[in-house]
Amino acid sequence: MELKGSKTEDNLKAAFAGESQANRRYLYFAQKADVEGYNDVAAVFRSTAEGETGHAHGHLEFLESVGDPATGEPIGATDLNLKAAIAGETHEYTDMYPGMSKVARDEG
Repeated sequence: MELKGSKTEDNLKAAFAGESQANRRYLYFAQKADVEGYNDVAAVFRSTAEGETGHAHGHLEFLESVGDPATGEPIGATDLNLKAAIAGETHEYTDMYPGMSKVARDEG
């Protein structure tokens, strides 16, 4: 099966995004639990976040053959990963955040 352009590629990208966001949310929740004195709850959130990382990495491994889900750049080897990371960060500061900033200003 050709992954590029398939519904399965879209599903893997969505799953990768969801697992990645869950990881970040759970780490944020863990930090809040620590501040509030719920150390055991914080530990559970951190452990759960680590599981989500494993899931995200599994999805990304499948996506290597079609490129970085964020940039479309080739990924896999470190030199390619660096180029994809630079492309993603460049997009953020040249296009994404300036565009969002303009919308926020326009909305008041």
